[in-house]
Amino acid sequence: MKKVISVKNAKKEYVLGKTKVEALRGVGLDVGEAEFMCVVGPSGSGKTTLLNLIGCLDAPSSGEVTLFDGYDVSKLKDREATALRRDKIGFIFQTFNLIPVLNVFENIEFPLIIQGVKADERKKRVDAIIDEVGLREFVKHKPDELSGGQRQRIAVARALITNPPLVLADEPTANLDRENGLNVLNIMKRMNRDHKTTFVFSTHDQRVMEQAERIVVLEDGVVKE
Repeated sequence: MKKVISVKNAKKEYVLGKTKVEALRGVGLDVGEAEFMCVVGPSGSGKTTLLNLIGCLDAPSSGEVTLFDGYDVSKLKDREATALRRDKIGFIFQTFNLIPVLNVFENIEFPLIIQGVKADERKKRVDAIIDEVGLREFVKHKPDELSGGQRQRIAVARALITNPPLVLADEPTANLDRENGLNVLNIMKRMNRDHKTTFVFSTHDQRVMEQAERIVVLEDGVVKE
């Protein structure tokens, strides 16, 4: 199976004042193309830190994180990391990270504008995914006019709109009720099946774990065997 992610002895340290925090203490992980997998563990175990390294939002203090058989995260220049995130990685943030001055349609459309997709194609794709996530009646609303669950669905749609080969999702169903959570998971499963999209979730949600083909447990910054 083609490797999409290869993590070798990855460590990540943060300095907070006079305190050194070891968020990751030597993680090893390989993820193949079209996997649908979860990283689970207690709060503070390093799940979000690991996703940030894989998503080129941060670099390991030591060790290696390699993506798509050739991109070493530690060696990427800022421009290269930005291009990789833009073209190959969808990221669903736990805190949404929506643009407050843009409405629902514009937030979802934004990654396509950055990619240079033509206006008619952008409208077609955004309209389709808005219907899939059930936000049709809210297209003109700004994020602060919506509930947490509605904002989460915008974040999911925005991450999926470019059909990236890799999607990283930090607690993607945490703010969703059962119906909307299952709807979002079904969209992701369909992308996984039809486009061989690789999904890596950080989650505490049993619904997500039940759909996962593989579960990796992190504890105290290491993979629990």
